[in-house]
Amino acid sequence: CGRNFAQLNAYSNHVNSCRPQKKRMASALETAKETYRLRKKARLHTTAAASEPHINQLHEPQSGPTAESSSTSNSIEDESHCLAVRRPRRLNRQLPLRYRQDQPMPPSSLPPSILPQQKEAISKASSSDLHTIQPVRQLLESRCNTFGLFRQYHGIAFPTHDPDADVERADLSEVVSDHPGEAITVSDSLFRPYPNQSAFLLGEWYWNGGIQKTKEDFKKLTNIICADTFDPLDIQDVPWDSLNRRLGESSDSSEDVWCNEPDAGWIESPITISIPFPNNSSNPGLRSYTFPPFLHRSIVSVLKEKMANSHDFQHFHLEPYELRWRRGLEGESTRVHGELYTSPAFLEEHNKIQESAGEPGCSLPRVLIGLLFGSDETHLTDFGSASLHPCYMYFGNESKYRRCKPTCNLCNHVGYFHKLPTQFRDFATLHAGVKGPTEKFMAHCEREYLHAQWKELFDDDFLDAYEHGVIIECCDGLKRRFYLRIFACCADYPEKVKLCGIRNMGDSPCPRCLVSKRKLDLVGMEDDNEQRSSQARVDTVLHRKKIKDARKYIYGGARVVVNNTTSVEPLLKPESLVPAQNAFSDKLSHFGFNLFSVFLVDFMHEIELGVWKNLFLHLLRILDCIKNAAATYTMDQRFREVPSFGRDSIRRFANRVSKLQKLGARDYENLLQCSIPVFDELLPNKAHNNFLLELLFTFAHWHALAKLRQHTDLSLTILESTTIELGHSLREFEKNVCPFYATQESSQEASTRERQTAKKLAGSKSAGASTASNPTSTNKTFSLNTYKFHSLGDYVETIRRNGTTDSFSTEQMELEHRSPKSHYRRTSRKMFEKQLSQIERRQTRIRRIRQRLNNSGKMRFTLSLEKGPESSACAYHIGKTQNHPVDLGSLAPKPLVNLNFQDFVKKLKEHLLPRILSRFQIPTTSNDSVQVAENSLLIKDNRIYNHKLARFYHTTYDVRRSEDVVNPRTSHCDIMLLADVKSDDNTPNTQSMHPFLYARVVGIYHVNVVYVGPGHDITGYEAMRFDFLHVRWFRLDSHSGLGWSSKRLDSLSFPPILDHDAFDFVDPSLVLRGCHLIPKFSLGRCHPDKVGLSNMARDARDWKSYYVNRFADRDMVMRYHWGLGIGHTYS
Repeated sequence: CGRNFAQLNAYSNHVNSCRPQKKRMASALETAKETYRLRKKARLHTTAAASEPHINQLHEPQSGPTAESSSTSNSIEDESHCLAVRRPRRLNRQLPLRYRQDQPMPPSSLPPSILPQQKEAISKASSSDLHTIQPVRQLLESRCNTFGLFRQYHGIAFPTHDPDADVERADLSEVVSDHPGEAITVSDSLFRPYPNQSAFLLGEWYWNGGIQKTKEDFKKLTNIICADTFDPLDIQDVPWDSLNRRLGESSDSSEDVWCNEPDAGWIESPITISIPFPNNSSNPGLRSYTFPPFLHRSIVSVLKEKMANSHDFQHFHLEPYELRWRRGLEGESTRVHGELYTSPAFLEEHNKIQESAGEPGCSLPRVLIGLLFGSDETHLTDFGSASLHPCYMYFGNESKYRRCKPTCNLCNHVGYFHKLPTQFRDFATLHAGVKGPTEKFMAHCEREYLHAQWKELFDDDFLDAYEHGVIIECCDGLKRRFYLRIFACCADYPEKVKLCGIRNMGDSPCPRCLVSKRKLDLVGMEDDNEQRSSQARVDTVLHRKKIKDARKYIYGGARVVVNNTTSVEPLLKPESLVPAQNAFSDKLSHFGFNLFSVFLVDFMHEIELGVWKNLFLHLLRILDCIKNAAATYTMDQRFREVPSFGRDSIRRFANRVSKLQKLGARDYENLLQCSIPVFDELLPNKAHNNFLLELLFTFAHWHALAKLRQHTDLSLTILESTTIELGHSLREFEKNVCPFYATQESSQEASTRERQTAKKLAGSKSAGASTASNPTSTNKTFSLNTYKFHSLGDYVETIRRNGTTDSFSTEQMELEHRSPKSHYRRTSRKMFEKQLSQIERRQTRIRRIRQRLNNSGKMRFTLSLEKGPESSACAYHIGKTQNHPVDLGSLAPKPLVNLNFQDFVKKLKEHLLPRILSRFQIPTTSNDSVQVAENSLLIKDNRIYNHKLARFYHTTYDVRRSEDVVNPRTSHCDIMLLADVKSDDNTPNTQSMHPFLYARVVGIYHVNVVYVGPGHDITGYEAMRFDFLHVRWFRLDSHSGLGWSSKRLDSLSFPPILDHDAFDFVDPSLVLRGCHLIPKFSLGRCHPDKVGLSNMARDARDWKSYYVNRFADRDMVMRYHWGLGIGHTYS
């Protein structure tokens, strides 16, 4: 733009908001993307031409860095440059492997599906030969990437559509700065139904920008209005109401008139069911009742819309594969479990489709579509009774990392279920008589109505696509035949029992097996594992006949739904069944579909809000019953002292955790992750205290392993053994610890119990009444005979068959509830389901217009919506500003005040010298490094520059990029580094040596230094910037636990502050990541009077010892499982 700046930081700040610069960068970015695409295409063809003829042997690992070139012809010889610039450099300089964190990358790109040699052979073959050649399916392996990951396909050739080939670095990153706001690009394409560009930008901002407008939304609006292309006259006479109505209406045809793409609109279908009234009612017999129209979408139409969307199709996996990991160059590979489309269940179903006879005369590629359903009722307001029961649908062919992000918009709303309306109870009372319908009768009608709505979702088009497949022309111009399969139906336990047709907490309460209620507490025992497999629920002909006979008796003669012990109960009670129709069984059983196989484990409701919540509540009861001790108060106080960690991994706890007010699943998760230091020495019995700490350690370990987003066969073995340990520990806790404490209900539990009792005695009209203002607490014991505890034993096999739990967790569904809750505020609160469906269509169609404009390539205007720090491709980020200088001379006169700054300059130079020599490869000429550093380094202006923040980027165990923000002025000031754990034979020895070092960051600085020692002509006397951290070391306590077998957290403490090695300097590039340290509350603080020795070290609030929380997040857990984290290449 031509502006001049006197300071470099002012120029840097201006670049972030300079509009001409943004336009040039946008143009350069598009050019670079096109160039990269062409180069990649040429490279693939070159690789294919040079590859071996047998494509099923492409599994050798990629070669390492290229050798150093001996030619120096490309060296810079301009005499105006300093010697440091003109000197040839090694092209393959890298950190040692143990200090290196490789950048995340997807599996290696696949070679072309047909190599040039094969094309030539096919072209020479005659037509008769081609008819006689039968395609042979074989095992095809891709090459290993940097992390040892490779893919195995079982097919004729490698797939032509490879979504992993288009994965960019930002797609593998959890760092906010790697995901800039979507650029607003405007082209000359039509904006219909919007009349012009200005109207479209405002409509998009209003409908797709969120209902709660933020400062960022305000900035977007000002950018739209202030743009050169915005004209107020364009929006002066826009008919907004009719325009919004057209965007939200459902089209009767399969092709939308203004989008030229398939559009899955909403359908209203009336539901009619037969209600059986018994012979002793006032109007006995079958009575039909028609409910209000059910609002839903065609699943096949949703699939067609998905395949026509080029943006979604780009990330859609049409052919599954097995992902494997080879730890060494020549070692055995192990299976990697994560995505649904790499799971054995998906691959087996895919192979069945490929090996079937197929449709007559059809040679189109066959594609398996994995459907994941989610169903749960949610309240739409904080006050009032407005609720919604949506049915969500995800495609398992899409990555779970994209499905869990609401901004990707991959959740499809396919139906809004209705409850029994209030008018139905009036209808039932009219025919049932004076006493009215019983609760069991109403529950039966509720199940009938729910499954009648599910049957509308499984329409004729769905069933035809399930059996014969549906032919769809995708956005790439190719036609394929798609087969629909259901792999999971995510719901909480009350919803599951309705959908699978069993009794709520009956004699066999598990939806997956027939284990008796009396044996639900045998998790981890051999008999329990055998019963799970031998007594698995299967939708057999006999199972369907039992329900059919029961319904025949109820609807054909007696018409008694309940209290029928002579005819119905002998058929249904042994397997805890109910006489309700089942949409899954009625519609899909003749295809070989087993409805019980899709009701998988639910980690959030079964563990975090189930088993762990139950254990934590009982621990609160134990603390309450301890006499002469304020144990509960101490626990609340300790939880308040637990520091937060990460962006949202560990959050601050409430003032009084014991009240359990408004705690969600993630809050209970944090309670488990931080419970060991809090409960340490709270129990008066030392043996009970030690056992409780071991139990909490085992539970936290199991929780972390079961919630991993990427498993291998090796880690599943550890999870299996930990499941056995956890089951045994919980039974021991119930048997040997709980009887020593006379536990009673809490006041909240007593109030809830008495309200429920009042509701049963007085009827529904006084359901909210309480029998007493001060309810009396009764004895309460700890019980493991629950379905949720029983479900612990299913996690290993579920992950091994269907992938990791986050792929089918109800957390995604609960997160999606935010969408209808926010949309509800834009409705009139009357008949809001239809208005919600219109808002869904409106937002989808606006996104489609935006994608079409972005794909047109005719860019004329670009707005940058978000800025952040540098890319996470580097190891760390420290700011460039020099606005906070620190004069080194001012530190020397006050050593008694700032003890950590003693010999500061001398130690700093000693730290910087090896880094300078390593950067320029200058050989060391003296053994006295201290003297050399003192004489060879000059600090420019005798200043260092202070920074508030440092961002450290690291590759996680599941090959993603994440960040930790370190701020010395907050609790986020602790870091961890790799220790030298090598034994005498130069192999890692993590069994007897701790693999990490820990430090507290006291300051973040950079310095400009000039090297004047031997070899100074290479640097040219130019000032060089070096970042460094001033840290205070922790030391590992002698009694600290070593390894997982000790079932103890590692404990640390500070060395005396006057020790020579208490403080040091650290190269930021060597920082592994931040760590979470929790005080060892039982030992107390170092300075009870809160008066420390050093202001800069802030030691006034130091604790005597700290626990290293290895359960802070899943990546932290896998760092202590040395060698099992795929992304942790250093191990």
